[in-house]
Amino acid sequence: MSHFTVWAPERERVRLALGPAVHDMTRDDRGWWHAEIPGTGDGTDYAFLLDDDGRALPDPRSSWQPAGVHGPSRRYSHDAFDWTDDAWTGRALPGSVI
Repeated sequence: MSHFTVWAPERERVRLALGPAVHDMTRDDRGWWHAEIPGTGDGTDYAFLLDDDGRALPDPRSSWQPAGVHGPSRRYSHDAFDWTDDAWTGRALPGSVI
């Protein structure tokens, strides 16, 4: 089960678009909208629908926008990435530009 959130304090209604399916989200008292959706994990594309506008908008906090900044966001877990740079020690400070 995945938890989706977006901050939209000025909106009356926010929905989550997952492919052709649309799910209503619940607003808390701080303007955050939430939805718990089963069966959604890494690689799931999603977007938000604000009020009665049918235009799907990407997550402004998304880590992955495979279709560009105007396309849907995609769930991504940084913990799932297999890092291979354990031996890298960084660059020496002398001669560097800061």
